[in-house]
Amino acid sequence: MPRIAPETIEQVAAASDIIEIINSYFPLKRAGTEHRALCPFHQEKTPSFYVNPAKQSFYCFGCGAGGTVFQFIMQYENVEFVEAVRRLASRASIALVEQDLDLEDESKQKKRKRLLRLHFEAAAWFHRNLLRTRAAEHAREYLRTRGINIETAKKWQLGYAPNEWTALTDWARKSGFSHEELVDSGLVKLREENDRNSIPYDRFRDRLIFPISNDIGEVIAFSGRVLRVDSAGGKYVNSPETALFTKGSVLYGLDKAKRAIAKSQTAVILEGQIDLIMAFEAGIQNVVAPQGTALTERHGNLLRRFAEQAILFFDSDSAGQKAAERAYQTLLSAGMQVRVGELPPGDDPDSLIRFSGIDTFRSLIDKADDFFEFQIRRNLNGTESATTAGRVAFARKVIPFITVIPDRVLQEAVLSRVATRLTLPRETLEGMVQRQRSAAKQSAAVSPSAVNVRHDFAVICKAALTDPLFLKKIRTYPWQRILDGLEGSQLLRKILASELEPDRPPSLASFFSCLEEPEAAIVSRILANKELNEAVGEEFWINLCTAEIQRRKNWLLHIQRLASDDIVAYEHTSSEIKEVLDLETAFTDILRLSCRQRV
Repeated sequence: MPRIAPETIEQVAAASDIIEIINSYFPLKRAGTEHRALCPFHQEKTPSFYVNPAKQSFYCFGCGAGGTVFQFIMQYENVEFVEAVRRLASRASIALVEQDLDLEDESKQKKRKRLLRLHFEAAAWFHRNLLRTRAAEHAREYLRTRGINIETAKKWQLGYAPNEWTALTDWARKSGFSHEELVDSGLVKLREENDRNSIPYDRFRDRLIFPISNDIGEVIAFSGRVLRVDSAGGKYVNSPETALFTKGSVLYGLDKAKRAIAKSQTAVILEGQIDLIMAFEAGIQNVVAPQGTALTERHGNLLRRFAEQAILFFDSDSAGQKAAERAYQTLLSAGMQVRVGELPPGDDPDSLIRFSGIDTFRSLIDKADDFFEFQIRRNLNGTESATTAGRVAFARKVIPFITVIPDRVLQEAVLSRVATRLTLPRETLEGMVQRQRSAAKQSAAVSPSAVNVRHDFAVICKAALTDPLFLKKIRTYPWQRILDGLEGSQLLRKILASELEPDRPPSLASFFSCLEEPEAAIVSRILANKELNEAVGEEFWINLCTAEIQRRKNWLLHIQRLASDDIVAYEHTSSEIKEVLDLETAFTDILRLSCRQRV
């Protein structure tokens, strides 16, 4: 399979003015040095889609879509990168120079296509079993009891895994899929787990099957629900993580729900697949469900592309409450507003919709409380609320959640509201927040791996992406050794290791072509964020290097003191300390030379 040469990508980018290209799809209006329009990727009434002609990039402040002219064509035309380049090259009358993939890349692409094909055909096979086989009668009966008819089963391509050890394995082999492909797909398990050549058997047996798709609708995994009370194993069995499937990156139903989520700017988060299907089919279509796992940072960033707020409907037991608290922090970090819906005791969305009607569930969505209001109403008991000491004690429980609010204006508003609800002086809560922050900073200082540099990295990355002199200077530092193992530095490492030339937009477009979609979105956000002052990039970089070198040195000296009685460990630590001191010397020499040049 061919790929396009980097110099050709730059040539096409140079010939494709992003303003002209996007204007050919819909009109842009000038807004200062930029152009803007209603975003084509989500429903909105106020323009939040901005195009920067100087950087030849676009960014939507509403859904997070962004990138260069290539990413625009990919998202607007729903095509892959190579096809986007081909269309723009044709438009500019540029002959493409394509290269063959190296053997490793070609092998990975071929494997991915084969796994996608296997999942596509397996989903169809499970579905045929459900609709046509006598053995699946109890599965069809189960669906009837849950209010799911044949048309709904077809729409969601529900399936049935026969109660046999090798039914799917035998079908797949007859269909031309290899033993290795079956193992890599996770559809089978091995009798000897550590031996890939061991005899395989089906992972899913006598289960109702839910295909799991990514956000563009490709089947990448499966979830199987038990149908008999006495069945062995858990209630649900999911595909393991594979080359196609990472649980923490996939939300069930997003491929079908993303338009409704973008239109309403709200994502209703449910716990189960049947809950989701029932709500969706009854008319509430802005619904998703995490795939048998807690909400992750990747889930939050994915949802933020489509929505501004999330409404959580988790079980009312203590486990559900803990899940809601974790989800709140995750979604808040992604920049989303969070509300919590409360179901009647003993109900889930599925049973509520079936027995009380969709309007009842819709009313609970409309009545969903702000997270803090929910915590106060649900968890502040009569004994606590009766005394000042009790209300202060309860305040201590919610202060950690207030502290993690990234927006200071929103944090101030929440503080005022909670103080009013608890009838406590606002100063009391402010003091608690300050102590919480101090404790967090102390904890970060003690921990050898906790370095809070997210804002620093964003500023440094923006400077590197926009200032050619700064990028050239920072590349003279021993940056690989400084950033090695430093959490959150992956994007900066990619920028420094690339051939990016910030003063050449085609070079930026070529750099974008090397990024995964989430990384491209982050770069677009950094470039569009006017609050990040790239002028202080060098200051932030020097502070980062100084702090990281000092942290490593202090930590190693601490370890050396602990290992003073162990000669081997002591000598090993001494050599590591010498490496850090050499790094410090190299950094200091470059810094001293830089200061002389400025003078």
